[in-house]
Amino acid sequence: MSRKRKSSDGGISLDSLMDALTNVVAVLILVLILVQADVSQKVQKFLDDLLPATPEEVAQSKKLIEELKRKQTVAEARLREKPASPEEIAEEKRQIALLEESMEENKELLVDIDKLRAMEKAIRAERDAENEKTTAIQKEIARIEALLDSTPALKADTATVVNIPNSRPIPENAATFHGIVSGDRVHVINTQGVLAVFRREFERKKSDLIHERIKLKGKVDRFIYDPNKIAAHFKDFNWGDTRGQKIEIRVVPTGYYMLLVITPDLAKGGTPLTQLRSPSDDFAKGIQTIRQTRNAVLLYRVHTNAFETYLAARELSEIANVAAGWEVNGSPNITIGIPDLSVRRLEEPPIPPPGAKPLPPGPPVIKPKLD
Repeated sequence: MSRKRKSSDGGISLDSLMDALTNVVAVLILVLILVQADVSQKVQKFLDDLLPATPEEVAQSKKLIEELKRKQTVAEARLREKPASPEEIAEEKRQIALLEESMEENKELLVDIDKLRAMEKAIRAERDAENEKTTAIQKEIARIEALLDSTPALKADTATVVNIPNSRPIPENAATFHGIVSGDRVHVINTQGVLAVFRREFERKKSDLIHERIKLKGKVDRFIYDPNKIAAHFKDFNWGDTRGQKIEIRVVPTGYYMLLVITPDLAKGGTPLTQLRSPSDDFAKGIQTIRQTRNAVLLYRVHTNAFETYLAARELSEIANVAAGWEVNGSPNITIGIPDLSVRRLEEPPIPPPGAKPLPPGPPVIKPKLD
């Protein structure tokens, strides 16, 4: 390294700076050489590791090049096209404005279209449901027709002749008993006996069942009773031996009276046809009770499936000299109003609407008769 010298004009020597710059340049050249050598090695290594392209990849690349060339050709053609004139641009803007205005006006129509589509969907669903029902009904009709084809023709039963003798009205002071004839069984309903049990119990408890006492000048006071209290008292009442018959005191909300309902067991109760002539059965005991009651009458209610049973029971009641009558009635129970009992009305009967026409008169009531 040269010795530092001062310049002849007394300034500072730049030799040290030149030496430093020379050293830096040398180092940079060295680093560049090293970097170039390393890059060459990396490039060579990358080329060595690079896998050759497959025919499919080459074909795909060619297609991509062709597509790019096509797009380039289209773009160059468009660049060569004549630009739109100001008049054409203004016309396009006007058309866009008209289209936007038309869309605003048709918004309501678009909403209606959505509603129509929803209605169409609902109607289609309803139609499909109806089709399923129709298909099911057609299948059921086909099944029933097949059963009818395989069912032998029914023959009419032999008619039962029931002679009705000269009828006569029931006496006013008669003690009425009832009988229900259903299938092959006869059920004697001791209505008078049940009423007697009710009266005894009611007399014992009537002071607790009063709703209102009405004093009448010169006459015996009148009592109005509470139907709910009466029904509650007799709900679980022990009626004694009822021979399997259910007894109920029923409230009539719009009436001033109460009902006595007696329901026998039509399937298992009563007396079967084969035992009617047995002196120890319920039917014989019931007939004996009726015979011992003054002014007693027996009214039979005959179901349509029990005429043969009724004829046998009627013959025995005539032999016992019991006054009797009958009617075709399919009711499963005996329901009568409890006499000499006034109760408060719980509800007012419905009022007919203004201007409503009165109901036409019904057929005359035919009271039961003896025959």
